[in-house]
Amino acid sequence: MDEDLQAVRDRLRFAWATRRVCGLVGVAMALRVDRLIALANDGRIPHADAVRMAHEAEAVALCVRPLPLP
Repeated sequence: MDEDLQAVRDRLRFAWATRRVCGLVGVAMALRVDRLIALANDGRIPHADAVRMAHEAEAVALCVRPLPLP
């Protein structure tokens, strides 16, 4: 659980940029991880909880494939 939260966010952004995930879901989950980073940095949630929730956000994004291009 020592993984860097920024690494999770970067993987989400990469998955979105390469169309591995739905753009809407990918962006939303990356923003969620940004919020988790801020909360953990402010001491409002434990780092381990932030990492767990970031992994959950990544899992959600990876479950939603992008729609075909028009």
